[in-house]
Amino acid sequence: MFGEACEKAMKFTRPVITSTRTYDGTVSSSCGAFVILNDDGWILTAGHIFDSFMAYKDHARKIKDIEEQNSGKVFDRNRPKVKIDPKWITNHSFWWGWDAARLNDVFVDRKIDIAVGRLQPFEKKWITEYPTIKDPARMKPGTSLCKLGFPFTKINATFDEASKSFRLAEGTLPLPLFPIEGMHTRNIAQGKSGDGRIDILYVETSSPGIRGQSGGPIFDKECNICGIQLKTNHMPLDFKPEAQVDGRKVIENQFLNLGIGLHVKTITDVLRSRNIEFRSEGGAGAEGEYKIIS
Repeated sequence: MFGEACEKAMKFTRPVITSTRTYDGTVSSSCGAFVILNDDGWILTAGHIFDSFMAYKDHARKIKDIEEQNSGKVFDRNRPKVKIDPKWITNHSFWWGWDAARLNDVFVDRKIDIAVGRLQPFEKKWITEYPTIKDPARMKPGTSLCKLGFPFTKINATFDEASKSFRLAEGTLPLPLFPIEGMHTRNIAQGKSGDGRIDILYVETSSPGIRGQSGGPIFDKECNICGIQLKTNHMPLDFKPEAQVDGRKVIENQFLNLGIGLHVKTITDVLRSRNIEFRSEGGAGAEGEYKIIS
């Protein structure tokens, strides 16, 4: 059902690799996804992709303050030195799909969990097809949807002290894309954005999102973008079967794992508020009614 749609979506879905080094020297990397919206290089992804960067900025400030204290610039040298948390982030890097690309003009709203930005430099030849954003009025529960991203790949990186940069292990790229289908089950309303101008609406799917798909597209069989993947909710089923584990009786709680993505209605409202161009299935965008739960 989604063969042709996936073939199209793979052309505008790219990985973002986040690499960090902590004060104790530990290097780690993780992966998310983003959608390239137009030939000006504007992209759309999940806001929580930037959480590690915000932590890095906070940790850098704290480390600077502690180092000043310990150097005697602020307090007496006879005072005991303050210890720095070994897991505070000292170095941070994003890799946005190409070695040359950096993300500028970034806007992040963590309450909505959305981020947009512009890749620079951006070569139009990098992308041969751009997405069409679904008309929100045509989003219907019961529709089959597909999610796309970059899960099931372990990313190893090292940090080069001389150049102060991260290096991905040989063979890491290209990352394999992985689609997973599910049904649009419900729309979930979560109030308004911080400025009160945008209704926050999420789309729920009957299949979970997988680590590595955050920020990636949720689309229908025509490859119209219906949302971006954000997280997975674990809904208790109130089934508590008993099982034997190593000779002990264990009660296992059963859950249904449901994907949660940002609804296309909220996405289009954010894009229009930022004057970011995109191709729309519904033209200027008719307003429809949405069945929602609180």
